[in-house]
Amino acid sequence: MRIMSLDVGDRTVGIAVSDELLFTAQGVETIRRKSYINDLGRIKELCRQFETTKFVVGLPKNMNGTMG
Repeated sequence: MRIMSLDVGDRTVGIAVSDELLFTAQGVETIRRKSYINDLGRIKELCRQFETTKFVVGLPKNMNGTMG
């Protein structure tokens, strides 16, 4: 079991996946957003590849605390 984290922005979605022991996460890919269907299709492919069962969704913010 692994956990996938999604950093959802207006133009991209950053994807990271945990290791099998759930100690660390590594960046996997940045998806350039095209359409809802394409974005979800790619996320679904990555879920199958990494056998993820849970998600964490981040809220992107800039270093000064404003929305990113």
